[in-house]
Amino acid sequence: MNTLKKIEKRLLKNPDEHASQVFKDLTRALYLGESFNLKAIYDLDYEDFELALAVLKDWRLDRFTKTKERLKELVDAQKNNAD
Repeated sequence: MNTLKKIEKRLLKNPDEHASQVFKDLTRALYLGESFNLKAIYDLDYEDFELALAVLKDWRLDRFTKTKERLKELVDAQKNNAD
C-alpha cells in the first residue's frame, strides 16, 4: 500500500487521535507549502513516526506527482470537516 493510501486510511479510521491531527497538518503543509512543526512528528509513536517520515521521503522524491490531486482532496476534506 502506498504512503498516501496509508495516511488516508489512518485519517478515516481515527480522525480524532492526536496522530491524525499531525498527519492532517503535515499533508496540508506539504500540499500548500505552509510551515510545519517537526517536533510534532518526534512526539508520535514509532509506527506513526515512520509513516510521517515516509510521507516526507515520498514528497522529497516527488512520488506524489501523480497523486497530488488526491492529497488536495484530503486537505479539502479536512477543511470541510473543520467547518
